[in-house]
Amino acid sequence: MCVGDEKGQLLWRKSTDMAKPPRVEAYVEQLVERVREGLNQVPGGEHIIGIGVASFGPLDLKKGRMASPSNLPYESVPIVGPLEEALDVRVVLMNDANAAALGERTFGAGRKEENLVYVTISTGIGGGAIVDGHLLSGKDGNAAEIGHVVVDPQERLTCGCGRKGHWEACCSGRNLPNLARALAREGSGGAHGRRLEDRLGIGRGQVDSATILRRAAEGNRFGVRVAREMGRLNAVGVATTVNLYDPSLITIGGAVALNNAELVLEPIRKLVPTYAINRPPRIILTPLGDDVGLLGALCLAFLK
Repeated sequence: MCVGDEKGQLLWRKSTDMAKPPRVEAYVEQLVERVREGLNQVPGGEHIIGIGVASFGPLDLKKGRMASPSNLPYESVPIVGPLEEALDVRVVLMNDANAAALGERTFGAGRKEENLVYVTISTGIGGGAIVDGHLLSGKDGNAAEIGHVVVDPQERLTCGCGRKGHWEACCSGRNLPNLARALAREGSGGAHGRRLEDRLGIGRGQVDSATILRRAAEGNRFGVRVAREMGRLNAVGVATTVNLYDPSLITIGGAVALNNAELVLEPIRKLVPTYAINRPPRIILTPLGDDVGLLGALCLAFLK
């Protein structure tokens, strides 16, 4: 979270973990207290114009809440109402990737672009699209959920949303180890064969996305195989995005992409022309780094 101004200057910032207590009311109270802490950092806090909240979805913007969030143990999470009631400040809620697209256009590489897409490849995969100068939102605020396009018609993996073959199910930070396991099974005729750790040359219990991609960068044969398949599926997802929104610029962020730029960007740039019918756009890492979503949330506070 942060406190900032219209120019994107961050006056105060803090990262903090959120517990997941049994009752959703306790979860929401944590959010209220954290935002109150931010407001208390600003001298003359009465001049705060608004609060922007960039949240993973799915969202229900009409009711100002998360609706059936797949990453939380609650049926829904009210956000706008509790914050406005407790803090007496206008609150604007938006999907986090949509907000990041707004941040990119306002403060980043998209300042001169009328058509751009922001893609995050992180714990999950998401996107935000600006077409002809308009940020796409959708009836519930969930437009451009590109992480849930099908990139694997073989349906080897199930996404956290319960559907099969989704981009997020294969290439997100949370699910890349599942892709590695699927490839390992294919390589052994469906049998378990050697342990995944043995194939990667690592210790037991160390299989995560960062380790897989590190081993790929180091030249481990199985790690390279996983990275290549990830790159191909990422290119399918980005090409689908190009066909849907016809952007002149795609910026890519998220921890998986930012920490593994070569492994992520090169296959996308190479293969997108193979899959896309529309003219490929410029494809770059976001120059805003990890702050793109935070700056997007800041933009929300100043929306008229």
